[in-house]
Amino acid sequence: MSEGARQEEGRLGFADTVMRLFRRKEAAPAAEPETAAGSMKLQGELDAAIRELDQKIEERRRATTTRVAVAEGRATAEQRADASQRRMETAHQAIRADVEAMHQKLGTGFASADLDHVATVLHELAALTAPGKDSHELLSRARFAIGERLRTEAGERAVERLVELLRKQNMEWPDPTRYRPGAAPEEIERSRTRRLRDVREAFLAQDFERAAHCVLGVVPGWKSDYPERGTPLWEETVLEAVAAAIRGRIAEEFAEVLRRDRDALFARVDESIGKQLGAIQSVLAGGVESIAQANQAVASSLRAIDEIVTEIAWEHVQKAVPPMQSGA
Repeated sequence: MSEGARQEEGRLGFADTVMRLFRRKEAAPAAEPETAAGSMKLQGELDAAIRELDQKIEERRRATTTRVAVAEGRATAEQRADASQRRMETAHQAIRADVEAMHQKLGTGFASADLDHVATVLHELAALTAPGKDSHELLSRARFAIGERLRTEAGERAVERLVELLRKQNMEWPDPTRYRPGAAPEEIERSRTRRLRDVREAFLAQDFERAAHCVLGVVPGWKSDYPERGTPLWEETVLEAVAAAIRGRIAEEFAEVLRRDRDALFARVDESIGKQLGAIQSVLAGGVESIAQANQAVASSLRAIDEIVTEIAWEHVQKAVPPMQSGA
């Protein structure tokens, strides 16, 4: 082999070696698909773990939010109740102060302790008489009937006394048109007269229990929502409290007379009831055609007993406590 041939063969061998070397290097990337699949799997597992963690964090956040909301709701309800209680106590203190000041201004003679005493008396009268309403027990019915008469009569005298005291001080009933600028004097007077009539009717209808609260200026239905101090409704409530105290004192005087003279009253009542019971027995002895007829006869007799007992008691009280003396 010539020298030239050997050189050519060497060049070709070198080239072939270089080609094989480059082919091996180019073939190496064939392993990439497996590596990529592994990376994708790892990424998926990581994403799933992150989603699960996010879900748990959200669940915990919601649970915490719910607990906080419940706690805040409970605290808010308690705070509202406490605030309402404080407002009510503040209103009671303010109106009581105005009631006591009005007693002093009108010269009723009532001190703070007297108001507490009268309120207690009215509560006791309520407890004594209320159970007799619609009762068939004669003594209980008699207490209720007498109590109602005393309550009404004491209320009438209390209103008269309050009007008299206001007149002496040159005071008028609160003007309900105060916040209506331009109201004519005639309109103001008509409104005042109409309002006084309505208040008088509502006042006289108060039972002993409501009257006991009224003495202190307390209106249970208002709770903490009292009118603004100095408004006509506030001032009316103050004047009603004055009248209620007078009423309570008069009712106490009436009740004291009945307690003092109860033996004599029982004798008169027993005699009158005996006659009425005799009438009932006569009706029943004559025969009744139905239970309804018998019930009607008994109910009629019970009403008659109520009227008889009430009139006997009131007649006795009138003689013992003249109108101008009561509540003075």
